[in-house]
Amino acid sequence: MSEDIEAKIRRLRELGKTSVSETEAPTVPAPSSKPPRRPRSRRIGSIRDRERRRRIIAGAVVLIIIILAVSFVAYSYYSSRAARELKNAKAKKIAEINEYFKGPIMNTSYGKANRTWLIHEVEIAKSVKQVNSINVKAAYQKVWAKYQQQLKEQQEKEQAKLLAEAKQAKLIQIDQAFQVLLSRSLPAPVKEKVLSVKKRLISQVMNSTTVDEVKSIDPTPYIVQLWHEYFNYEIDMLPGNYVTIQRGSIQKIYTKEGAKSYLASISDPNVLAQYTVSKVIMVQIALLVDRAQIVGGFPNPGSQIMVFAKNGTKYVEISNMGYLKMILLPSSVAQINANERQSQSSSSSSGTSSQASSSQQSTSNAGGASISSGQSASASKGAKESYTQSSSASYAYTVNLDEILKAIAAGKIQGSEQAVAQLKNYGTKLLEYEKQLQIQDIPSNQPFLVIIEVPSVMVPKILTYQNSIYIGEVVPTSG
Repeated sequence: MSEDIEAKIRRLRELGKTSVSETEAPTVPAPSSKPPRRPRSRRIGSIRDRERRRRIIAGAVVLIIIILAVSFVAYSYYSSRAARELKNAKAKKIAEINEYFKGPIMNTSYGKANRTWLIHEVEIAKSVKQVNSINVKAAYQKVWAKYQQQLKEQQEKEQAKLLAEAKQAKLIQIDQAFQVLLSRSLPAPVKEKVLSVKKRLISQVMNSTTVDEVKSIDPTPYIVQLWHEYFNYEIDMLPGNYVTIQRGSIQKIYTKEGAKSYLASISDPNVLAQYTVSKVIMVQIALLVDRAQIVGGFPNPGSQIMVFAKNGTKYVEISNMGYLKMILLPSSVAQINANERQSQSSSSSSGTSSQASSSQQSTSNAGGASISSGQSASASKGAKESYTQSSSASYAYTVNLDEILKAIAAGKIQGSEQAVAQLKNYGTKLLEYEKQLQIQDIPSNQPFLVIIEVPSVMVPKILTYQNSIYIGEVVPTSG
């Protein structure tokens, strides 16, 4: 449209020039020394022509002004539309920039810098084409790639840090797990194997490339196996067939194979670390215990026993192994009270017959039981002479077996060997007769002095509870 207006203006200018040239075509006057006098009619025609030219020029000027005004309006319209299009293009491009450049990349310095640079490029653009030539996506992808690389490097650093921390923690765990075992006085073969296993575990940790791989390394099974091997070695090196296993204040006696099986059933290294094994040293100790607290009142010397004690309101096991070697009854049981009565009479006559008779009765008391015995005899014959004679006697005595033992030991009794043979196992026989006759002669609260043989490690606890000791006989199981 602007080209059409410019063409019209050019044509109007050409028309104006043509009309002026036609009206102002000069007449060639005749040369003379004095200019000729113009006629009046010509002067009037010239004025008219000048007026016409003025009107034409004025019209042309007006037309030009109109054309210029229209051109300005058109130019202004097209200029403002281009500005609007440029503004809209810039706003759209900035919106695109904001759409891409957001989120975590804006926490980086290069993300902020690239966004600022793109916005500046949009703002200084002079045309829509220049604005559209700004490739926001390519710039964003470049920034995003850099961000991803940085993020990857950061994650690798964090993973490396976590891996180092996991390795350090695992190494400390391994060291602590082996420290308890290595603190024992290990035999050379066992110690060498323990150090070898520890070194292998440390190597596995250091060669691990991930945290999960480090966490998967568990020293517990290795430690448990090494504890079992250590205990088995110690048990085999101890003399005898029995060993003592102790955990804290609890001590028990096992056969060697039983001890190995018991310890092999424990899979917690912290629990295994609380155990110790030692050889069994048997010692004999004497205890003064009421009869009812010794195998129910009927102890059997030579039998295998277990020792228990009353602790407050509970009963606890003190020793699971021991032997009853001897029992000693008190002197009150070794006292025998005896009463004896004896009478004799005889008579004779001068005839041919004579008669004599005698009787004897004795009573003995031993531990509350009374035993009586009597004897009588008579004889007669014929004779001429007769007479009568009678006599009687009674007495009581007490026999203290303990005094007899003293006399035998001092050699003051004749036939001491026979006496010892008769009194042998007196206490055991007395208790056995009670069982056979089902008659209790010795009271249940009668203290007995017992000699027991127990492991030395059990003695301190037995002596601690010696006033509340209970002794039980181990009953052998069939099969």
